[in-house]
Amino acid sequence: MSNNLIKRTAVALAVTSAMCASAQANDFSKYNLAGKKLIKASAVTKKEQKVRSEATSWLIKLNAPASINAKTMGADVASIQAQAKIAQASVEQAINSMDLPLQVVAKTSTLVSSVVVNGNKQDVAKLLSNSQVEGIYPVYDYELHVADSADYIEATPLVSNGLATGEGVRVAVLDTGIDYTHTAFGGAGTDEAYAAAIADPASVDWPQGKVLGGYDYINYDDDPIDVTTNHGTHVSHSVNGIAPNVDLFVYSVCNSGCPGLAQLLALESAMDPDGNGDISDRVDVINMSLGGDYGDIANDAVGLFINQAVKLGTNVVISAGNDGAYPFIVGGPSTTENALSVGAMTHPTGEESIGSGTVDGEEAIVQPASFGPQMAFSYTNENLELVYPDANQTACEAFADDVDFTGKGVIIDRGACAFTVKVLAAQAKGAEFVIIANNSDDGTPAPMGGSDPTVTIPSVGVTFAAGTALKAGGTFNLTVERLVLSGAIADFTSRGPSMGGLLKPEITAPGVNIMTAHPGLGDGLTGATGTSFSGPITAGAVSLLKEALPERNAFEIKATLMNTANLNVTMEPLALNPDAELAPISYIGAGLVDVNKAANLPVAAWAADTKQAALSFGLVNASETVELTKTVQVKNFSNEDQVYTLSLEQRYADDVERGSFSLDYPESITVPAGQTMSFDVTATIDPATLPEWTLTDDNIGSQDATADLTNLELDGALIFSDGSDEAFHLVYHVLPKANAAMSFMPVMTTDNGVAHELTNTGAVALEPIFAPTVMTDDVDEDQRFDLVGASIETFAVSTDICDSGYVTLTTLVMNEGITHSYVGGFMADFDVDQDGTYDVTVQNGKLEWFYDVEPGTAITFTHGYGSSSGNLDNIYQIIGNNHLTMQSCLGAFGLTADDIGRATANVRFRTEEATWTPIASGEGDVAMGTYTFTDASSDVYAALVDESGEVVSSLEPGASATLLNAGADFMILSDSGSKAYAATPSEDADVAPVLDDASFSVDENTAVDTVIGTLEATYGAELANPIAEYIVVNSTSSAVSVTASGDVVVMNSDMLDYDAGMMSIELEVVAVDSAGNISESAMVTVEVMNVADEPEEVNPVIDAELGEFSVQENAAEGTVIGTVTATDPDADLTPIATYEVTGSDSISISDAGELMVAGAIDYEQTTSIEVSVTAVDSAGNMSEAVTITIAVTQDPAEDVVAEEPEKKKSSSGSLAWLTLLAAPFAFMRRRKQK
Repeated sequence: MSNNLIKRTAVALAVTSAMCASAQANDFSKYNLAGKKLIKASAVTKKEQKVRSEATSWLIKLNAPASINAKTMGADVASIQAQAKIAQASVEQAINSMDLPLQVVAKTSTLVSSVVVNGNKQDVAKLLSNSQVEGIYPVYDYELHVADSADYIEATPLVSNGLATGEGVRVAVLDTGIDYTHTAFGGAGTDEAYAAAIADPASVDWPQGKVLGGYDYINYDDDPIDVTTNHGTHVSHSVNGIAPNVDLFVYSVCNSGCPGLAQLLALESAMDPDGNGDISDRVDVINMSLGGDYGDIANDAVGLFINQAVKLGTNVVISAGNDGAYPFIVGGPSTTENALSVGAMTHPTGEESIGSGTVDGEEAIVQPASFGPQMAFSYTNENLELVYPDANQTACEAFADDVDFTGKGVIIDRGACAFTVKVLAAQAKGAEFVIIANNSDDGTPAPMGGSDPTVTIPSVGVTFAAGTALKAGGTFNLTVERLVLSGAIADFTSRGPSMGGLLKPEITAPGVNIMTAHPGLGDGLTGATGTSFSGPITAGAVSLLKEALPERNAFEIKATLMNTANLNVTMEPLALNPDAELAPISYIGAGLVDVNKAANLPVAAWAADTKQAALSFGLVNASETVELTKTVQVKNFSNEDQVYTLSLEQRYADDVERGSFSLDYPESITVPAGQTMSFDVTATIDPATLPEWTLTDDNIGSQDATADLTNLELDGALIFSDGSDEAFHLVYHVLPKANAAMSFMPVMTTDNGVAHELTNTGAVALEPIFAPTVMTDDVDEDQRFDLVGASIETFAVSTDICDSGYVTLTTLVMNEGITHSYVGGFMADFDVDQDGTYDVTVQNGKLEWFYDVEPGTAITFTHGYGSSSGNLDNIYQIIGNNHLTMQSCLGAFGLTADDIGRATANVRFRTEEATWTPIASGEGDVAMGTYTFTDASSDVYAALVDESGEVVSSLEPGASATLLNAGADFMILSDSGSKAYAATPSEDADVAPVLDDASFSVDENTAVDTVIGTLEATYGAELANPIAEYIVVNSTSSAVSVTASGDVVVMNSDMLDYDAGMMSIELEVVAVDSAGNISESAMVTVEVMNVADEPEEVNPVIDAELGEFSVQENAAEGTVIGTVTATDPDADLTPIATYEVTGSDSISISDAGELMVAGAIDYEQTTSIEVSVTAVDSAGNMSEAVTITIAVTQDPAEDVVAEEPEKKKSSSGSLAWLTLLAAPFAFMRRRKQK
């Protein structure tokens, strides 16, 4: 046995000992990171789905151009359509020749050249080899999800002032159809007109009032008359209720559901209403009040068409959905990148009934009825007698003749009949007021829904407990107020962000009790509620902007609307709660539509990467401070420069207090007239200050989790101000998750084994879970859901958990974190008998596939490969992490306890875009593994221990512990890190160290044993062996060497002589780890530095060419004569400090070399002065003395010669004697200064 194997065995024993010594056992419960309440496995069959994620039709996108490409290609439409037809015919021929069971149901050529087929994706995928085929897109089916509103969204000023009415703007409504005979659309508004229209629902003459055209893609006829539904009529009126003069095109694409094919064909028609291939008559706005839940980016055919339409300048407005406050539930296709996703707000002016009160002095929940008189009232036990009938206590039958409730209140039990029936029964006996007590003790009141115009008395619902107290004669004080509940998010509107991280919904508009046209009522209106109506209200607003701002394209119109929306939207109406919190950005987008402000904004701003007027950073996993940069573009549509100052407005005070988020942006910007400017903003996130992460698979399927999401998000707006006024904004949103992170350092154990010091380098505690590795895969950045590893374990459990007595846990690890598991399909296909055919699939699923429950609850669905029948079980995922674990009972694989230790399966791990993909599409990531079903209850993979050998279950940031492993590959999972770690200790143990070339320097003659530097090898693998020694393989000199510990040291000082030619030394060095693995050779270069130790190397030298020096006699002391210059060979070490001069008391020299007058100088005494000058450096080294001669010049003031006077004839001889007298005196003056 090798020493290496002995050491590994010792470590394995140590790991086993450590694990056994701890209280922890290897149990399947370790995967339940959130401590969720478990469900019991059960056999289920998946329901037929009629909405998104259940594609049975497929759009085969062709390489041939579509009509929209004609202009850019410089071709006529006819030739383009001809190319499309050739490509379509080629694909049809391929379908027939390949004998594929596919039915061609449609062809498109306007937005996209395509063939649409029904069939299985596996058969459709076979066409990808055809040269005419570019790609395949699923066709998903969806579900169907105004005067006061016009004031509320500030549309009225534009219309009333004639600035914009929607004139000339063409709007397509994709819905259930329209009653075009209604007066709201310019129809006759008579019963006869409607009756005539529905008598022949297959044909119509266009135009019909304001409706210029349309088609019924449900019944495939020309007439989209709204007969059996009313949704489309309500929606259409929501549009022209805001923009009264728009031209409508209405397409029927929905009845009980909204088939994807109908949507595709309607989108095609809306982009070419007359069907001639020329798209110049395309509509300006499309409204789609339909969708599903948990939407994602556009990976389907409808999304492809929507994105294309927006690029062509058509705004597509889609309702966000009516599924409530569940995180990430905002629905597709509104989550399509280029669509405008619209959420709903409360009604701007309508009053609603709000109940409150007490029963026996305790606060009671009071639910006003939706029927009967909608008025305010108050009743107490002091002003109203309350009775409980002796018989007929549910009031589902008429009361006996002798019963008289005149002037009294009556309490009645819920159940057996409608609420209206109960109230009418009491009303018939003279009751003034009715209370209905819930018959279920769940803390909720009787809901009091229904409608009956014959009810004339008020009624409320109360809880079971309150009802019991009232029946016993308890006191009461019950009040109903009528309040305007404007300004709040509607509680039914779907919350974002989208699972892909994009901010959706993007804007909000009123969507509660919108009074709109009702089919067959002529001019009658009825109330409608939902994002189905906030969407078309927004489409009307977009129509107004299309007219008011014709120079802006679809992206710019959308940005303008978002830039100017009102952010003052609350979670509750201020009328109910004056302290209501603001609604989060991921719920309201950019805020409430403000059309008037939008129409007057001279600029528009958006993020360059998404063209969305929002900074959507999405899910960000951070173990250390991260910086995220986006480019903002601002376009000026005016003729004047626009100047704005910028500021940050964080949405919530706790975000500010934590200091987790900051944004770097310019203080101000100037946008030149008619131009676009760009600037970068950088968001900085500090994960150490983020709140504890609380989103898990256990609570994500509850609306209560909306509070968790709000607490975790960072959101707000970048404000652009014009002077002191806010001009517009750009909202931002990020969902940051603080993570742990791991670093490893090999260490030797006390018994000479190898272990590793694991340090938590992240921002939160690391709580490791160890699991065996079944598969690892390389990172592939091109895959959206990139598999990097997988684990499978089987455990013995009680029969209460699994009838077979065994449970299997399958874990998939992705390269990046995911939000909701609904975002994609995460699957493992098992070939249990290894016959080359897959037998069983373990995958993530949705509880709503099987039961009518709240949406959003993820489960594991284990089923036969390609089958919709199987077993439902638990799934474990911390939202935001990059791994999830799926639980299956052994019996779900067709195995029994007898197969433990015997059955081996080939496993294909795969990811898919769609959650339900029972047969592999071949488009996602795929990796293979093999697994033997064995009981892992006693298995040991690794342990994290402290210095005393105690198991460490949690490691705080910055802390370290020793990681022991048993030698087999394993994974480290955690609820606190998105990066799961796949350990390969056996493989890593054979990886040699890595030693890079290094350079050092040393002074010549440095003392022996001096450490010049230290080599630092790195590890080629994270669980490599520690470095044992460094070895010098070869060297050019023995003056320097490398110690076993890696120190580069001086071995011979005398050899380090630069002057003798030793200028550098090269050493070839390797690093060897404790297992004997040897690194590649590295070249260590030591440069020998010359030390100035010879006179010529240290002494200064006075410059030879100093020039001539001279001084005038009688010069004052301190007069500078000239400067002596010198050089120093080691000036960098000992620069010249001073100069010295000798030879004359009349001359001195400064430290800078300036020769100066120090005493009297007389020309008559000497005409030159010789001095000796020496330069001295800071070490006292002196130059050779240099003799300098200084010439002395005469003082002009003393050199006086009398001028000869000009001779005059009258006195030529009379002054000559003066010259003779003056000469001796001049001589005496010169002599006097000696």
